[in-house]
Amino acid sequence: MGSEPWGALVGPTWAEVDLDAVVANLALVRSVLREGCRLLAVVKANAYGHGAVEIARTVLAVGADAVGVGTVAEGLRLRSAGIDGTILVFTPPRPVDIGPALDADLSLTVASLEDALALARSRPVGGRVHLKLDTGMGRYGLPWREVGSLVPRLMELGFPLQWDGIYTHFARGADRAAAGQELARLLQAEEVARSAGMSFAMRHSAASAAVLTLPEAHLDMVRVGSLLYGHMPLGVHTNLPFRKAFTLCSTVAEVRPVPKGEEVGYGGEWRARRPTVIATLPVGFADGLDIVMGGPLRRPGVLFRALVGSLARRVGLGRFLRLGAAASAVVLDGRVVQTVGRVGMQHVTVDCTGVPTVRAGIVAQLRVPSTVVGAHLPRVFVQGGRPVRADTPLGTALPCGQGVEEEA
Repeated sequence: MGSEPWGALVGPTWAEVDLDAVVANLALVRSVLREGCRLLAVVKANAYGHGAVEIARTVLAVGADAVGVGTVAEGLRLRSAGIDGTILVFTPPRPVDIGPALDADLSLTVASLEDALALARSRPVGGRVHLKLDTGMGRYGLPWREVGSLVPRLMELGFPLQWDGIYTHFARGADRAAAGQELARLLQAEEVARSAGMSFAMRHSAASAAVLTLPEAHLDMVRVGSLLYGHMPLGVHTNLPFRKAFTLCSTVAEVRPVPKGEEVGYGGEWRARRPTVIATLPVGFADGLDIVMGGPLRRPGVLFRALVGSLARRVGLGRFLRLGAAASAVVLDGRVVQTVGRVGMQHVTVDCTGVPTVRAGIVAQLRVPSTVVGAHLPRVFVQGGRPVRADTPLGTALPCGQGVEEEA
């Protein structure tokens, strides 16, 4: 967008989500699956920051078979927004979650005998459940070697559970050999369970990395998160043209000349070495930017943090360390510009001397991981190159400031 098309409900800073990219990425994943393999779109953590309700609505409309969330609360939010499709909750429910989850027809994960007992004690009604196995991750999951001893106890509960699936999550999905070993463990455990009389409607093991690296792990369904949003899992390479769907945008609030030698920002940590044009953007570390300044560094502590951040990004760890935007990750009128001075909570200054078209009101794009951008910022959804909807903390803004409607 060249200029901000929204009113006060969205404000000067927002996250732009390209729904066409999400749809195209889903189609690319479909293209590598065998016929009949189902696809679950992962929308946990607010769809990796993209906006869970709108993403779930979009992917289910174009052929996703189910969506996956991290918690019962996330599943309930989708139901309250009118999402009617299958919703699988990955985290085993707490006792307090079980009643609302069953009422909302959420599919739950059972990862231990205790989980099953909690379901059995909650109320005399059935529920849709998936048995989660631990085949190497070391997190949630029934240890795969213990299936033979625990399955008979699960079947004796007398609780009418509907075992919709059995699944695992690979610890090394990008490593064919390691993921293949975990797949073999899942299949071996499933066979033991079937021999004991427990049957499952489907098996699933492959998340985004294994979708591309281990086709034999596709089984009956795959779970796709990172690829859906255009992020390549660490250690995975492909020629398929996945597209990033997320951009943090902020409207230039002010442009001013700064004489040579004048300081900018907290602590005077940046000083102009030449006459400079500075633009101020109303976005900061509260919105996902790194607090580290760009430009000349004078304090050892600031220098050390900047060097650590730069090294982490070079080796691909920046998104895991939640470092936010790098110092050179601001694009203004098509040109990369440097941040100057320390990044504030809701403001940052950039050197736009080389951008002759800069003016207040134009939009900057910031390359910030979607998962570090808080839900306090609106999500503007774009389709066909045009904004079609904006979810804000105050409700749902219609395109071009037409009004607000509360989420159903």
